[in-house]
Amino acid sequence: MTQINIGFIPLTDSAPLVVAQEQGFFEKEGLDVRLQREVSWSNIRDKLTFGEIEAAQMLAPMLMASTLGVGGLKKPLVTAYSFGLNGNAISVSNALYREMLPYEDKVLAKPELSAQVLKKVIDARQEAGKERLRFAVVFPFSMHHYLLRHWLSSAGISPEQDVQIVVVPPPSVVKAMEEDLIDGYCVGEPWGTHAAMRKAGVTLITGYEIWNNAPEKVLGVTKTWAEANPETHRKLIWALYQASEWIDQPDNKETLVHWLAQPQYVGAPESSLWNCINQEIYHPDDQLRRQVPNFTTPFKYLANFPWQSHADWILQQMQACGQLAEPLDVAAVSESIYWTDLYRDVVGGHGVTLPSVNRKPEGEHCAPWLLEGIQMGEDCFI
Repeated sequence: MTQINIGFIPLTDSAPLVVAQEQGFFEKEGLDVRLQREVSWSNIRDKLTFGEIEAAQMLAPMLMASTLGVGGLKKPLVTAYSFGLNGNAISVSNALYREMLPYEDKVLAKPELSAQVLKKVIDARQEAGKERLRFAVVFPFSMHHYLLRHWLSSAGISPEQDVQIVVVPPPSVVKAMEEDLIDGYCVGEPWGTHAAMRKAGVTLITGYEIWNNAPEKVLGVTKTWAEANPETHRKLIWALYQASEWIDQPDNKETLVHWLAQPQYVGAPESSLWNCINQEIYHPDDQLRRQVPNFTTPFKYLANFPWQSHADWILQQMQACGQLAEPLDVAAVSESIYWTDLYRDVVGGHGVTLPSVNRKPEGEHCAPWLLEGIQMGEDCFI
């Protein structure tokens, strides 16, 4: 294979692809990569399905949906690389924020109370006979969807009955909120910060604060392509690992932001990118800038390891919200899609210490912990 076409969405966590290209990690592995900026997740899925691209930055749940033939054509997809952990946030419009203030005037500083405050607003709106609030997610099969549902449910809000959940592509959510088409959304950075910068809305809570160190994007390829191009696949994994390690170095932040801001990549203002890179939540009130140490986690805590326990949780959420009608063997499906042993073989083959297990406990640790002597991040749910 001489050229590899890789699709991506303009989000901060596309950074490993950008860095691997700009810093020469792809070239060092003998790979001729062309990055293709796409407009929506369905566009990426369809191009990968029909062979117009060979690989893609993908929402992890998209792989399960495509492999099982849910919401589109059935095409087995696999991954052996995670782009990182966290990076999402829930934002609401200025109008909805104003409705929340009478119930808690410091809600922006108290993210753990945000869903409970929203519940009071919803109850009041229902009593007044007002229409349901509309929240956007980037795709039906996405961590954004499942994190939003988990956050709502934590306060007794029914995702089906109390709100309406719609789909809006990531680069379009800010405009949709400015035009009053939606009241809030769960999206990856930099689009939450960008809304705040434009004074179109405020960020209530980050994905990290809903599920500490939750999975996000993965490198998706078709199973057919992976089986036909094993060496190319391995080189992609190692190039991306080196890129993620580079991103984790503080001295590289300025260069990273400059690259991501380019129109062929994320194309957002550098000012909207810096907050995520600096692990900081920006609010229109300049007096309030809230630090979230793991707002986005590109490398530490084995962030690039494709945990099959992450896949298990995603499949369980798909079942819980009715996206999977038929019973299935969750563990077997996870193992068929998450090629964790390949990651271990490639990255461990370069001398990196990795755990011997493909699954870990989820939701049991409220502080960093050790797994076979390797430091892992906290994994508690709100």
